[in-house]
Amino acid sequence: MEGIGSTPFPISSSHPEVQAWFDQAIALLHAFWFYEAERSLRWCLKLDPECAMAYWGLAIATKENFGESQRAKEFLDQAVARKGKVSLRERRFIELLEKFHAADATKGEAKDEAISEAMEAFDRLLMDDPDDVEAKALYWLYSGKALGPKSGLMRYGLEAVLDDILEIDPDHVGALHYRVHNWDGKDGRYAIDTCKKLGEIAPRCGHLLHMPGHVLSGIGLWHEAAIAMDRATRVEKAYMNERLILPEDNWDYAHNLDYLCYIQEQLGMVDSALLGAAQLLRTPAFPKVAYFSSMVKIPMARALVKFERWDSILTAEPLALDPSNALDELLSKELRLRALIGLRRIAEAEAALKEFRSSIEKHQPKDQPNEGESMDPSMFLIMQAAEAVSELEARLQLARGEHLDGLSKLTEEARKQEERWANDPPHTAQFLYNALGNAYLELGAPKLAAACYEKTLETVFHDGFALAGLVVAYHRLGETEKAADAMARLGVVWSDAQRPNRWLEAAEATGIKAAPRLDAPLQQRNYAKEVLQVSGPSLWVPSDLPDLVAKNAAGETVRLSDHRGRNVLLIFYLGDECAHCLQQLRQAEERNEKFAKLDTVILAISQDNVEEIAAQQESFGLTLLSDEEFTMARRFRSYDDFEEIELHSTFLVDREGKLHWSRIGGEPFTDFDFLEKELVRMNRNATAALAPTPASK
Repeated sequence: MEGIGSTPFPISSSHPEVQAWFDQAIALLHAFWFYEAERSLRWCLKLDPECAMAYWGLAIATKENFGESQRAKEFLDQAVARKGKVSLRERRFIELLEKFHAADATKGEAKDEAISEAMEAFDRLLMDDPDDVEAKALYWLYSGKALGPKSGLMRYGLEAVLDDILEIDPDHVGALHYRVHNWDGKDGRYAIDTCKKLGEIAPRCGHLLHMPGHVLSGIGLWHEAAIAMDRATRVEKAYMNERLILPEDNWDYAHNLDYLCYIQEQLGMVDSALLGAAQLLRTPAFPKVAYFSSMVKIPMARALVKFERWDSILTAEPLALDPSNALDELLSKELRLRALIGLRRIAEAEAALKEFRSSIEKHQPKDQPNEGESMDPSMFLIMQAAEAVSELEARLQLARGEHLDGLSKLTEEARKQEERWANDPPHTAQFLYNALGNAYLELGAPKLAAACYEKTLETVFHDGFALAGLVVAYHRLGETEKAADAMARLGVVWSDAQRPNRWLEAAEATGIKAAPRLDAPLQQRNYAKEVLQVSGPSLWVPSDLPDLVAKNAAGETVRLSDHRGRNVLLIFYLGDECAHCLQQLRQAEERNEKFAKLDTVILAISQDNVEEIAAQQESFGLTLLSDEEFTMARRFRSYDDFEEIELHSTFLVDREGKLHWSRIGGEPFTDFDFLEKELVRMNRNATAALAPTPASK
């Protein structure tokens, strides 16, 4: 893999080629690209099945990738079993990972002691070999996990560790990556040079392009942040299309695109944000993460609320919410309530508030996680919905004319939001101090309004909505110089804002003029004028699949392209000797009629020869196909070159022959309810592709 940076990490191996694959894997681990790191490490084991450090790396990669603890433990056990055959340095790395795994598995008060013991062992490793660059890089990573959020002296101390690494190896991709993480937030100015360098040495790694976007947005350099994040999403799209990879195995893609949409909102580029949000809505779901189908709707919801597209929300067309899904139900009710308040339809809003409260009570989890336990993301989203109730009550009170109570409650909610605000794309559409400022302006209190907008800018640097509000507030106060300063900053941030934009138009209506100017630690490029096509495509589209060519039970050639114009459910199975495969085919056959109504044909292919599938065909109502030499299995990534075995695989192919969704490896996929829902989405997406998007409207 090119363009991912490099990090040499010498290990013991009987095969001379293993070192290059292991070094690549370490660079990928440092980039949090765990899926590809695992593939590189498995190739190490293909070449040298006794490579202890390859098993060590696999234990890290699988633990970090969706928290696959059981697989990670199995790999670690293999590393431990071989630690007597490696160098003292390698053995210490393996034993250190043993301690962290043991600490993870420990509960209650003993957990802190176990973590402390692991960190002390790490300290000794560093003291015994202070020039071990990889030990120092991993020290940063595990210190963060062990000790929690990096702040104060701890963050400064970790910065010193990273400086030591970069003094020895200025291009160490792990140290550069972790340095960006170290200063992600209001202190991002300390990592600006690192952001630039990271983008230069790892131009083909989505996450290493994404993190500079984090830092740059955290200090309000929205144009530079957009350039970084747009590059990240394009690299991800190119990678997924080239390798038939879906978001299920590329966890960062949805987060990248969500963040880009947020940055575009901050630039006032609402059409671009809506187009990106529409792309996320078309992203294939994956059952591995149950809440994903609701999460991808948040960017669209956020943009529609932020830019007050109340009519679009009430039609519910852009979001395709599923009323049978608890998170979708809550989002639907919350959005409807916001729109009704925004339109001042008071009586309907009061009824909608009662419905929203009722839904929250119905879905509120009975048991909260214990201290130290991770929270289920679905539970987190439900709790966020519950937190929105007080804010919406305040907005409704203001709409009813109950100004004192409404302002008091909204102020309290603004304080709470400020305390929990993080440098991540927020689920909420508006920083609430802006809402307070707007309310004070409406009530004829520009001094209080200005104070609220200034409060926003302390947390959300160079926020365009706050700057526009400041122009109006200071103009009303007669403070022309301050109004002009806000207009100058606004001229940079919203240089390419799309219209209509009532906040920008209100600022312009004051008559205040100022040349665009922004005091910043670097001269920003203009996002709208930057040429980014070289990094990859701007829009995600399903990957083109190669054609499948195989023999049916009658010995006739069947091609995937023969079914162009219909959806295809394509199943690679292991032949009639696999009982699990036959069970999968029986379940598929039971859905045959339903799938036919969804304009879908089912094809099943295995290594069995034509005579064997002819015998099977008599008992199946599906089209069975033969792939004796695994030619098609290899073409469709359904053959494991590492272990030289065929794989259970399931593909959903759309009417144009493009890949919509796949599951390769593991047990035969039998969640046919999920497949049926995805087919409904595929058909809806095909119809929606013919209609105008919210952006083009």
